Amino acid sequence: MRLLEATDYSDVKRGVKRRCGAKTRKGTTCRAKPLPGKTRCKFHGGMSTGPRTPEGRERIAEAQRRRWCNLRDCGEE
Repeated sequence: MRLLEATDYSDVKRGVKRRCGAKTRKGTTCRAKPLPGKTRCKFHGGMSTGPRTPEGRERIAEAQRRRWCNLRDCGEE
């Protein structure tokens, strides 16, 4: 008989919604939902701000061109 490993679920409570919890300018805690896989909401460090340098913007533009080309099947034949 195979024994299952004990899993720690101490931080997960049934029926309790997760909240951002960052301290706001008012001094209270943020009540927004955190992003999936993150512990903070989009206002407190959950989302990327995107590329800022010209090199980063060109890299993203090239990735988008490749993505659209793959979706449209515009492969070179």
